[in-house]
Amino acid sequence: MLTTPLGALPYPQSTDSADLPSHLRSLATAVDGRTVLRFADAADRTAKVVSPQAGMVAYLVVPGVLTVYNGSAWVSVHSPTDTGWLPLTPSTGYVGGITGVASALPQYRRIDNRVHLRGWVSHGTAATVIPRSTTILTLPAGFRPPATVSFAAVCQDATTANYNEHGTTRLEITSTGLVKNLGQNTVAGYTHIGLPDNAFFLLD
Repeated sequence: MLTTPLGALPYPQSTDSADLPSHLRSLATAVDGRTVLRFADAADRTAKVVSPQAGMVAYLVVPGVLTVYNGSAWVSVHSPTDTGWLPLTPSTGYVGGITGVASALPQYRRIDNRVHLRGWVSHGTAATVIPRSTTILTLPAGFRPPATVSFAAVCQDATTANYNEHGTTRLEITSTGLVKNLGQNTVAGYTHIGLPDNAFFLLD
């Protein structure tokens, strides 16, 4: 059995036995690890590619990335995916933007495995504070963290004369996509919360 000079793919020579199924099996086996393999996810790839070889390429349906084995680990062949900014509907009782003021509506965006939020959410009733532990937004499937995450967000009171007009609050995002206000209570609360577009959480 001879092999090609570049890919070392096997092919029969005239002195080999006339065993077509065996020859085709040898060629198919050699080609199998050189094509772009497809797997449901990383776990599926690990289970099926027991002994990866440097240069193997595999596409993962979830999270939708192309990977290559570099000889010691599977790494991503970077081809960024970007959904662009998408509208996010506030929970019942809340509205997008700052009530009575031209302001950005709540949006979400996924870039590779990062999810960003931006815009403002206000209580649906004017001059009413956003209570602590309430859900102001819900992220759709595919844009939710694997475990609860939290980060700081800016907030504002409706009364401009209030000495505590501006401040910060803590937002919590659960694995089911619930975005909750956990930093302020109804006594020292705020009527508007701004989502920090410079903060993000990872999907894995």
